[in-house]
Amino acid sequence: MSMVAAPHGKWFARFRGDEEDEFEFEYQPVVAWGRYEEEKEYTAMVLDLETGDLLPANAAVSFSGLCDAEEVTLAEMTPEEIRVRNKRERERLERLR
Repeated sequence: MSMVAAPHGKWFARFRGDEEDEFEFEYQPVVAWGRYEEEKEYTAMVLDLETGDLLPANAAVSFSGLCDAEEVTLAEMTPEEIRVRNKRERERLERLR
């Protein structure tokens, strides 16, 4: 297997959390990109939180995709923090017009 280090804090693997809430996710940072010799594409690698082993993110049943740091930041924000962020962004765009 060949591996390439992933930039710290840029990419995250998204995993479904509680089965009762289809929009609840857990995020783990991608620490490397790995590829077996017979494969053409690299796979996101994350740490197994129990064993510390490096595993392909898409091997987990709950894996639901990759995302960037912005999605993780938004997922951790409260509704009030999101409203303030959106208001500031609208004001910034108005100034640019």
